[in-house]
Amino acid sequence: MPATPLRDIATEADVAFFLERFYERVRKNPDLGHIFDGVAQVNWPEHMPRITAFWTSILLGTDNYRGNPMRPHFELALKTPFTPAHFDQWLELFGQTMHECFAGECADQAMIRAQSIALVMQSRLYSMGLLKTED
Repeated sequence: MPATPLRDIATEADVAFFLERFYERVRKNPDLGHIFDGVAQVNWPEHMPRITAFWTSILLGTDNYRGNPMRPHFELALKTPFTPAHFDQWLELFGQTMHECFAGECADQAMIRAQSIALVMQSRLYSMGLLKTED
């Protein structure tokens, strides 16, 4: 019996569903989890609605997000070194989770946006001397 095809992201609840699963993986990742839970000490019940609003604004065109998503990441990079490998792992987990949860135009757009965000963030961190490029 063929697998049921995945549906596309269509609602804020879909975005929240995806992000919950994605960040569960991030938190369990040995190279990323400590950054979020140990160094940044993310308050997940407070953070998840904010990041859901961010992604919902990007993917569904809502006007729910207010803030500067780069600033906290720059502040975090002052506390712990970021490397291109961290971004590669984040993107890999993002892609794995997306492909297990959703398929379609919006899901594809989420992948493109995640890649773009990772590239822009790395570029800015590098220009600020905050991206560790060598071991």
